[in-house]
Amino acid sequence: MTAVDAYDRPPYRPAVAARPERPGAWVLDAFLPWRLARRLYGPFRVFRFSAADAVGLTGPGVVPGPYGQPVATTVAGQAADPLIERLLLPRALMGLGALMILIRLLTGTGGNDLFEEAFGDSLLMLATGPVSLLLACGPLVALARPGTRRTVVRLVTRPLVTALITAAFCGLFVYWASHGGANYNPRSMTTLFLTLVFGPWLVVFFGSVLYLIQRNAFAVGGHPLVRPLTSVPLVWLTAVGHALLIDYVFTFTDPTRAYYVALFAGPAGVTVTAVIEIVLLRRRHGVGFRGPLPGWTPPPPRITSLPADLIERLRADMMRGHASFWPHFTDRNGVVWAATPATRARQTVMWPYVPVFTERLRPMLRSEAEAAAGPLTPR
Repeated sequence: MTAVDAYDRPPYRPAVAARPERPGAWVLDAFLPWRLARRLYGPFRVFRFSAADAVGLTGPGVVPGPYGQPVATTVAGQAADPLIERLLLPRALMGLGALMILIRLLTGTGGNDLFEEAFGDSLLMLATGPVSLLLACGPLVALARPGTRRTVVRLVTRPLVTALITAAFCGLFVYWASHGGANYNPRSMTTLFLTLVFGPWLVVFFGSVLYLIQRNAFAVGGHPLVRPLTSVPLVWLTAVGHALLIDYVFTFTDPTRAYYVALFAGPAGVTVTAVIEIVLLRRRHGVGFRGPLPGWTPPPPRITSLPADLIERLRADMMRGHASFWPHFTDRNGVVWAATPATRARQTVMWPYVPVFTERLRPMLRSEAEAAAGPLTPR
């Protein structure tokens, strides 16, 4: 296998579960701001298959998971990893300044001041996002192995196009604000009507965009390392811009230690999650900075051996209908698991609702089931 051929395996080129596109979908997206943001910047979460489709689902559009179950893929083809997906929500919240707002509220900062700062941070995120993406894509292209540079360029093309759209949004908004767009005449019925109609749409759209920028970092459909590498400069540039352009900390104020903790706690947390994601991509998927790691093989799944007599007792209880009274859970892919009364190594033994057990899909401990298919949620 050549270096270029290695890019044809997941997570660079994962299979995509086909989603039917209804006629007029773009028209509906134009009216629903969160759908338009999702189409441009990627999903709010990974897609889920239904429980009926998840059992025995096969085909070219389905990625088999480490235990044989189908793994959902995002709309633009990024393979879903249960452990990596868990990082994205806290990363997005920290990138949006949740820690900063909490700490500054606890230290006595007024709510009005925080609202004005949040508005300024929103513009900073739109402005620094494309710059952060360039800082992430440049090294990936430069470090690519000989003969693979064009392939890497293709893998960062969609993120770069999304970043250009974001830069255009930011430029138009700044132009509008600088030419008096924010100072409307409240006595003008036309202006009032436009504000009441388009104001909520814009608020929802830009709120969704900011969240998806922090969650997906323009990386949907691109190189797997784009997301963690973009997230780090994005939050640090935003924090530094906040200090210099909004708070003027080195000109008019004498910042306290609590101020620096509030300002940099979020970027530090995002950096930690990005490092964890890079390590997981390397160990679980063989993704290196120069491309797919040569000779990499997937790590063997960790499955605790369960006694045969325990499996037979549980199977007999299933046949008697006892499983209908067991707690039922659904994993990220829609597969239903029953929490049996049996325990092993101080953990509940989970029973999957599948037609046939195999060595890769069978009753297992709850921690192992969640490691394979994400957190189990009660039905």
